[in-house]
Order: sequence, then C-alpha cells, then structure tokens
Amino acid sequence: MGLNAPLMQAAMLRWLDEFANQGIIITDTDLVVRGWNQWLERHTGRSATSLIGQPLLDSFPEIEARGLEQYFRMALGGEVSVLAHSFHRFLIEIPVRPDGTETRMAQSCRVAPLVAGGQIVGTITVISDVSERVRSEAELRRQIASAEHARQLAEEALRLKDEFLATLSHEIRTPLNAVMGWTRILLSRRVDEATLDNALRVIDRNARAQSRLVEDMLDMARIVTGKLRLETAPMDLVAVTAAAIDVVAPAAAAKGVRLIASLGDRPKAIIADADRVQQIAWNLLSNAVKFTPSGGTIEISIPDEPGPARLIVRDTGQGISPDFLPYVFERFRQANASASRTE
Repeated sequence: MGLNAPLMQAAMLRWLDEFANQGIIITDTDLVVRGWNQWLERHTGRSATSLIGQPLLDSFPEIEARGLEQYFRMALGGEVSVLAHSFHRFLIEIPVRPDGTETRMAQSCRVAPLVAGGQIVGTITVISDVSERVRSEAELRRQIASAEHARQLAEEALRLKDEFLATLSHEIRTPLNAVMGWTRILLSRRVDEATLDNALRVIDRNARAQSRLVEDMLDMARIVTGKLRLETAPMDLVAVTAAAIDVVAPAAAAKGVRLIASLGDRPKAIIADADRVQQIAWNLLSNAVKFTPSGGTIEISIPDEPGPARLIVRDTGQGISPDFLPYVFERFRQANASASRTE
C-alpha cells in the first residue's frame, strides 16, 4: 500500500496546528501571515482568522520596533536565525500571569526559510516557551550566589576566629608575663618592703585578670554547647556593681584612669543571676579601663528611676564605630583587633 502524500501532508499540518506545544507562524514572501497555530491562539488570545491575511509587522509592530524584522528578511534570503531569550527576551509579547508578577512569556524562537520545490516561498517561525527554564536558571544562580555568600561568611568567621585566638593568646600572656616577671624578681633577690608590696599587688591583679579570662573562655564554651545555666534569685544590683568596681579599681589606678561611681544611696533589687550580672559589670568596666587612655575617666551609674534597672558605663576612650555596632555581640568580632593589644 503506497503512501498518500497529500493525506500525509494534511495530517502533518493538522498536527502542527492542533497539537504542537510550540507556537508556529507561517508567512509568505511579503511577510503576510499564512499560518497561526492553536498554541498561539491559546497563549496570545488572538485567533488565526483575525491574523491570517494580515501583514505580520502590522499586527505585531513590536517586532519592527525592536529591530527583529531583520531575521525575517534574512530567512527570505535563505538564512536560519535563532533568537535566544538571554539576548532578545521574546519575539512577540505574550502575557503569562494576570497577577502582574510576569508581564510576558520568556521565549526563544527559530526563524527559518519556508522552501517548496527548491524555492523560498515564505518563512516559518517556531516559538518556544522557556519561562520554566529561565526560572530554573534564576533559582540556580540564586543558589550559587547563596552558596558563595555562605562560603564568604565561613571564611570571614574563620578569619575572625583566628584574630580572636591571636588576641586571646596576647591577653593571656600579658598577665602571665607580669606574674612570672615579678615572681622571678622575688625569687632571685631580696627586695625592700615597698617593692615587695607592689610586686604582690601586681601579681594578685594579673592573676585575677587571667582567672577571669579563663572563666570567660569556659563560659563561651558553655554557651556554644548550650550548657550555660542561670541561677536567678533576688539580688542587689548596687552591691554587685560595687564588687565589680573593687575588682577593676587596682588596674584603673595603675593606668591612671579615674573611676567615678554614682550608685545611689539605697539597694536596687532585681531578679537575676548575681554571678553573671557581676561578670557583665566586670566586662564593661575592664573594657572601659583597657580602652581609656591614661588620665581618662570612667563613670558608672545606676539611675534611681522607675521601670527596668539600668547600669550605665561611660568612658572617655575611643568608643565603637557606628558601622560596627550591628556586629558588636557576634562571637569573635572585634572592631579593631590591634587596639586590644595596646595598654
């Protein structure tokens, strides 16, 4: 049984018109529309009967306005052109979402000569909807950017941790060197009463400082592992702050920094962990002493006012840059790591 060429051709044309999942436009050599399949009818809302017999460029002036008519002229000259979404975005405007989140369908298309009997009799254009591919590529780019951002954050965290450990080693060595230095002096020779008294004060002050550093490191480990526990109970904020002042007073005096305390004449009762509150006060005061130059002043106050209790520490040191304030409570962060090494 031989093939019936006209029937085969009709069946093929019908399939391209009714079932193709791409848009197909056929024009003659004058670029008058001669074919407009149902895919295009569904997506553009424009029927074949309203377009067939009409000039393509009159029906879709955006083609000429965007300089894309050249590809149809090239097709009539025998060339095949591929219009990629990354360069051309679309051939004809096809709305895809009524909610306005996307104004037009992302398209790629192929404009080719239509040949019959060895002659070019028009053009055929195949339009593909690449919206999903574009969204997938955008999501992939977003994921790559997110991964890159995460990598940068991880590298920054490692750098900050290295800086922190370098600073911490310096902080630990500083009081240890003072203790060891004065211990060697006391062991190597006899000293007068004033020198002995000064040596013991220096050793005591630096030993306390080093003990506090070790406690801070242990607290950080407890926080990271979720093992830090707070023992809350009624306490006097004034008494705890006064105790913290007593701890840092020798270091302040040795550096020539004046402490001015305004704690009020009566207790300030709060519910908190007394050890942790004292640690907070000590950290605030010790940092103030560290970063306040000789001859400077540190003011500590507890306002006698209704509402939540406030402990205020002000100093005449260099302060914190406003740009760094959002990061001040992040682990291992320091505004200027070198500044902590200057006493």
